[in-house]
Amino acid sequence: MQVFQVALAKSKKPIKSHLLDQTLVAGLGNIYVDEVLWRAQVHPARPSQTLTAAEATDLHDQTIAVLGQAVEKGGSTIRTYTNSFGEDGTMQDFHQVYDKAGQECSRCGTIIEKIQLGGRGTHFCPQCQRRN
Repeated sequence: MQVFQVALAKSKKPIKSHLLDQTLVAGLGNIYVDEVLWRAQVHPARPSQTLTAAEATDLHDQTIAVLGQAVEKGGSTIRTYTNSFGEDGTMQDFHQVYDKAGQECSRCGTIIEKIQLGGRGTHFCPQCQRRN
């Protein structure tokens, strides 16, 4: 946990870009970063170094929760992904923000937005995930 917090505190990169860095959290891709940030109520463009210790801890905990749920559900089948048995994953049925642009946030009812951040499509709730 301490290594995670220190790495975030040293970075000026947007938190989404930092979380996508596989040297920080291996296996955390675009879909799950959006979900982790939504659960932790952190704006994806927020500079990593501005997070409080409590926010970093929550991000850490939500990362474990999202990845654990994704494994349990067999991953997210968005287009063509299947597991080694040729089966679709079901995690996409539990997404709260990813690929939900234009739909209401399940937490507050605000419309989910999609922006480009670091060359990646980024989904977030502008109400739940305020930048400041």
